[in-house]
Amino acid sequence: QPAIGKAYSISSSSTVQPAAKKMKTFYKRELPTETCIAFASRKGKEIFASAMANGGLKSFFALIQQFHTQSEPAYCGLGTLVLVLNALSIDPERVWKGPWRWYEEKMLNCCIDLEEIQKTGITLKDFRCLAHCQGLGVDLYYCDEERTSVEVFRAAVQRACLSIDDDTSPDSGDENQEQPLQECIVASYSRKVLKQTGSGHFTALAAYDPVTDSVLVLDTARFKYGAHWVAVPKLYEAIDTIDPDTGRSRGFALLSRPDANMKKDGSSGGNDNLYSMSILFRSRMAQNPARRKYKEFLTQNSGSISWDKVSEYWSGEKGRTVWNIVEPLRVPKDEEEEEKVETLRKFIADLLSDYGSTK
Repeated sequence: QPAIGKAYSISSSSTVQPAAKKMKTFYKRELPTETCIAFASRKGKEIFASAMANGGLKSFFALIQQFHTQSEPAYCGLGTLVLVLNALSIDPERVWKGPWRWYEEKMLNCCIDLEEIQKTGITLKDFRCLAHCQGLGVDLYYCDEERTSVEVFRAAVQRACLSIDDDTSPDSGDENQEQPLQECIVASYSRKVLKQTGSGHFTALAAYDPVTDSVLVLDTARFKYGAHWVAVPKLYEAIDTIDPDTGRSRGFALLSRPDANMKKDGSSGGNDNLYSMSILFRSRMAQNPARRKYKEFLTQNSGSISWDKVSEYWSGEKGRTVWNIVEPLRVPKDEEEEEKVETLRKFIADLLSDYGSTK
């Protein structure tokens, strides 16, 4: 007879078996007060008022309008990038729901499979790739680079968060209309340094208070921690840590709109990434069976891959084409860009044809 007080289940063969162990669950975590100040606390509100009085909210309003909770526990990188893309008013040129074009995390599948991200998250290199694929300018700083220091980090925070008092200029537009945010800053850091639970994390930094030298962390893992203030030196200490997945330090990045550095004559002013790099190769679907099969092929031939092997793979089976997993995506959707994409496709086809005729 089953022992009294124990949970048992009955299988299809009527064998009495112990029930599966119930998973431990959580509802939020308390912020460690020695390193963080809750945004909604009395002290947090005082810092916010100081930041406002000192012009430290340049990024805040655009970001807070789009602040959301990441849809998966390991989606901090994706959730932060979605927050930034929508705050910068980037048109994904893809439908979200109904007739509406809007960014969501499952659209960010151009550099790494979403199923892999659900298990392990992303690295800073992956984050840069994803941001580039959406057309953003990315000024990336690793802490193990000589050019990077806490002073450089503070300057980047100030650049993204401190306002220049030019809102009264003639070109500022209707004062009742929202002016697009041009740039914001994202940090990759270790939660452990801040005495939080977890390990590596991504976050957007929404405000800066020069009086307390504190920055506002908009944590998209809102099921765990709410928004909070952290002193700049302490956050930099958390950034200046090694990511065990890459063996490199973590870092931070300034992300800008494609037109942020445009000159008056229409030239890029140094930012050549005006349109999405995924105009060439964006995954049609991360979970596509053809994509999975090709990944298996690459894994099996790791270290010995060659153009001949890749060419043989795509030409060796009837109906198998590279367009099963990638396709040109027209961004933006106008006649000029469509003509460029079509020209590019023909050029690639000619290259492949010439290569085949010389074998």
